[in-house]
Amino acid sequence: MTMPHETLCEKVKQAVLERVINGTYPPGTRLVELQLAREFGVSQGPVREALRELVATRLVENSPRRGTFVRAASQEDLAEVYLVRMALEETAGRYAMETLHADPSPLRQALERMRTAADAGDVREFARGSVAFHRAVIVATGNRLLLEIWDSLLLEVRTIATVVRGHVDLHAAAESHVPIVEAFGRGDSEECARLLGDHQQQYLKLPQEEP
Repeated sequence: MTMPHETLCEKVKQAVLERVINGTYPPGTRLVELQLAREFGVSQGPVREALRELVATRLVENSPRRGTFVRAASQEDLAEVYLVRMALEETAGRYAMETLHADPSPLRQALERMRTAADAGDVREFARGSVAFHRAVIVATGNRLLLEIWDSLLLEVRTIATVVRGHVDLHAAAESHVPIVEAFGRGDSEECARLLGDHQQQYLKLPQEEP
């Protein structure tokens, strides 16, 4: 049975995205349609569509007469993402209260994951823990559209860029999540909203070295 074009496109898109995130395709890597099509055993159509969708995320760019390349996240890109993220998470902090006040374990588990990664100096695992923490807040709202928009920001790769380029102290960054967990424990939705917004605001102000 032949897989639908949309399914093949999504398969290629997710595979390329994972390789960008895990460093297999670092910034500047050229993504060649024919080569990817052969590798994944598909026609060039799904690959072309997958790359077009990745261009829309601004993780990949198409340069006329040169081809398609993995982009290096600019300081402007990161600032725009954190501004949008700040607005989403402030809202989520209010509406996630009932769920996370009753059961804060997803936050605590993600916090321990960050602490373990910080001890190991593992930036990529730290980023996964950070994303898991904040995604748990979004999920707890029960709002599927909010989650879809938040997921579209592709925060794992952007968190890695922020941590590396901003020379972030992983231990301090992990512990900065503790007041958020405590606020959910107290049941204070407005404080949660404020803390989540402030948390992103600090990254808006963080000096970033260009790669």
